[in-house]
Amino acid sequence: APGGSKSADVLVQGQGQVVPHMEGRAYFADKCTGVYDHSDYLALNLLGKKMTFTVDISAADCGCNAAFYLTSMHQNTRKSECFDYYCDANNVCGESCA
Repeated sequence: APGGSKSADVLVQGQGQVVPHMEGRAYFADKCTGVYDHSDYLALNLLGKKMTFTVDISAADCGCNAAFYLTSMHQNTRKSECFDYYCDANNVCGESCA
């Protein structure tokens, strides 16, 4: 996470594979300029559409929370306690999405 310490390594491998490690997070963006800008988070319009993906959790240890969330980070203008503008309905990282 930019400017913070609550992040972990996330590897981007060939063929579109994203591999987050313990406490790692990965986000989608509209563009990649090399300069962090929270307004670049991707705002997906999924209404009436279908999203498919494959997840390999075969190496996840017992007690590991391997989760996939869709949140409205593009519209959030407040930096979260996780230092990355993350927001959700549960107020995780101190921010709820408006």
